[in-house]
Amino acid sequence: MTLRVALVALYPAPGGKAPGGVRAVVQNLVRGLQAHDDLQMHVIHCHSDIQWSVTVEEDHTTIHYIARPRQRLVPNTLTSIIRVEHLLRQVQPDIVNTHAAHYTIAALRAGYPTVYTIHGVVHREAQVYRSTPFDRLRFWLESACDRYAVQHVRDIVAISPYVLEEYRGRSGARFHRIDNPLPSRFFTTPNLEEEGRLLYAGTIDERKNVVDLLRALAIVRQKVPGVRLRIAGRSTSQSYYRRVQEFVAAEGLEPNVEFLGLQNGADMVREYAHCAAVVLASRQETAPMAVLEAMAAAKPVVATRVGGVPALVEDGRSGFTVEAGDVEALAQRVVDLLMNENLRHRMGQRARQLAERFHVQKIAAQYRQLYYDVAGKKMP
Repeated sequence: MTLRVALVALYPAPGGKAPGGVRAVVQNLVRGLQAHDDLQMHVIHCHSDIQWSVTVEEDHTTIHYIARPRQRLVPNTLTSIIRVEHLLRQVQPDIVNTHAAHYTIAALRAGYPTVYTIHGVVHREAQVYRSTPFDRLRFWLESACDRYAVQHVRDIVAISPYVLEEYRGRSGARFHRIDNPLPSRFFTTPNLEEEGRLLYAGTIDERKNVVDLLRALAIVRQKVPGVRLRIAGRSTSQSYYRRVQEFVAAEGLEPNVEFLGLQNGADMVREYAHCAAVVLASRQETAPMAVLEAMAAAKPVVATRVGGVPALVEDGRSGFTVEAGDVEALAQRVVDLLMNENLRHRMGQRARQLAERFHVQKIAAQYRQLYYDVAGKKMP
């Protein structure tokens, strides 16, 4: 007996790197689920980063890439719903696990039992992305889809207690707390830390607030002149990236900052191995993969106390949290770590202990059980 499972989500493009976030989460989850022979996996990815539609067989998993032309936002989103619904009717899954609101609408329209995994608190993120008319339109549409999805779906996976807090009053669905998964390689990362080396992993945009991180770095440099910040990730906003570059130039931070661009999994393991600490200055987060990966790699984190971060970082034990916008406090906590090797090691070991619950096999087992329960079938 097999259970046919369709995961509808953002996914790395064929031959491409996973740019973190949802794509990395789903890729990790798929690899964990592939260990279970009773699951017949179909991954559906419909996005404008796909130039032509193609179906790929990979490790007993069928990956359906659906091309979506780069048009205006509204037609693209609506077209995705229609195309995903059509493909789901062809696949005929026993259960659908969606990882975005508009994909959830497609699964509901197709009439299959659906589990909606919420990765971001859209109505909170909409308060951050307001700098352009495009951003405001995009989040108006995403918020509308999100409202419809949570009001009509019967089962929701909350990846953080923060999701539960924000959505329980908005939906009558059954909520299931399942964390994001991490592959084994992060748990075996060696400690090869280099003095004064910091790592930021994530996109370069308004929500991640990299400018505040650089402001803190300028303060840190006064006490730790040799501090170096390595920024691993892609830019999703050219205007914000220019602001970041202009700030680096204005403060003379070029010797202290290196932009690495998008890294693959092996590269990121090396980055975690060689850094002394991981830093984030975000304005909004749900369950950032950079924090989870740093924890598994036994690295302390200094992050802003926003969204789901306090549920991940034990302030004073596995890392430090500070108020969003408090650049002075962020800088001081980074200095505290850089100047105390024993503190870094102790916090890193505690972080790795806490990260055990994110191991991909544990998370995949929880999803597998949920899929059978929602599909109304007995697990073998």
